[in-house]
Amino acid sequence: MQRKLIKNGQVLTMDSKLGDFGNADILIENDTISEVRPELNVNDAQIIDARGKIVMPGFVDCHRHMWQTQLRAITADWSLFDYSVRIRSVYSSFYEPEDVYLGCYAGFLEAINAGTTTIVDHCHIMKSPDHSDAAVKAFKDTGIRGIFCFGLFNNPKAEDREITSSIVESPQSMIDDARRVRKEHFSSSDSLVNMGMAMTETEWFPMHYTRWQVDLARELDACRISSHVGMAALSQRTWFIDRLHKAGILGPDFLFIHGSGLSDRDLKLIADAGAAVISTPETELQMGMGFPVLPRAMDAGAKGGLGIDIVSNNSADMFTQLRLCLQVQRALENDRLEKRGQAPKIIHRTVRDFIEAATIGGARAIGLESKIGSITPGKAADLILIRTDTVNMVPVNDFIASVALCANVGDIDTVMVAGKILKINCQLCNVDWSAISHRLQVSSDRIRKRGAQKGFDTPKKLMEMIFPITTKSAREARIAGAVMRVPLLREPMLRIVLKQIEAKTNRKK
Repeated sequence: MQRKLIKNGQVLTMDSKLGDFGNADILIENDTISEVRPELNVNDAQIIDARGKIVMPGFVDCHRHMWQTQLRAITADWSLFDYSVRIRSVYSSFYEPEDVYLGCYAGFLEAINAGTTTIVDHCHIMKSPDHSDAAVKAFKDTGIRGIFCFGLFNNPKAEDREITSSIVESPQSMIDDARRVRKEHFSSSDSLVNMGMAMTETEWFPMHYTRWQVDLARELDACRISSHVGMAALSQRTWFIDRLHKAGILGPDFLFIHGSGLSDRDLKLIADAGAAVISTPETELQMGMGFPVLPRAMDAGAKGGLGIDIVSNNSADMFTQLRLCLQVQRALENDRLEKRGQAPKIIHRTVRDFIEAATIGGARAIGLESKIGSITPGKAADLILIRTDTVNMVPVNDFIASVALCANVGDIDTVMVAGKILKINCQLCNVDWSAISHRLQVSSDRIRKRGAQKGFDTPKKLMEMIFPITTKSAREARIAGAVMRVPLLREPMLRIVLKQIEAKTNRKK
């Protein structure tokens, strides 16, 4: 039926004008929310009984690498150094198009199961046109909403036995493929899934290297440009945001991912440009990327959202990310008081602040606030229903607090995107999970086995030169970073540059 009526739910609208309802109905016509109020009397509608359930907007995950589902939890005790050595430099080289499809498809299903209705996929596994097509197909096949950010990172090939500067260069074939993908898969800019661009790790390189990627994204009318930045010690003295500003290319289409190392000035520049900052708390806290920057970004007036980042490291539910970000920020504020010999009287960061970041705030960050992020008449019917009768939810004394601090994936009863039900009665719709899980396991076993056979020694040696993991390497990395941002020196491998710097330093001594 084209009309659906959600009856008798506790409605958390995330619309400040409309407010919340202890009991209300929601009328959905086709893919759009038509009306929200108590006691709607509607004929000829499919009734969805929401008694004993909280109805709220679906979560908006502003940053994830969907292809890594086969590598689930292998980074549990890894740093960003380990991740770069093993996943980015080795395991990725053994992904075939079928592996990309499986990893992305299973990842999107996992997101839907966890109540996420919109995702920004920073997809940096574009090894060939077939890989690109597989990633796009997986996105569209699941029925989730989002932005497919075509990644310009040039992954190593399976047969490569050494890493060269080619990994930071996007070949013409990849640029041509980005144009093809835009034309073939995203001819409309108002679809359920739209195209964005995922930049290479450009903050360490000359601005012209960033400029051509931004120019390409804007040529293709990419709705967002996703860029990793400000990763604590790894990103020190790159001055990337300031350089973007001075080059005149900092704009509202940027999504800056991680960003704990961003200065107050950086955040002000981002806010003034209308750009957004996205925190992925779990990976940032574990992998040495600093404390989540989202609260600082909010204070600076910048748009902000939350993301999962990688299921190769952590779970795929937004409940975890908003709780981590919330409680870490509270801990930091309390710690500042403790150092002055004081105790907190008032908790300044509220649970609603971070539910907003996971819904309407994320929608603003990715430019979709007019369409999603709140239960507002006229917006798309991207909704989730959360059970309140489970062991971890009863009694619900405050349904906003219960969502933020008590609910889990097992409580997600129903998920709807654009009025289409993708999960109901705690079950995904039209999904043969047994068959998918078997294929996913076979794919995982093969990728990990081939990666182990190839070994990790070569990328490890390179990353030891790039990452500031000792006093000596930290000094060298700072010098190398400055050198690599000089246009005439961008081409040599970082290994060669570092060796030359070390030799000159020893001669001076």
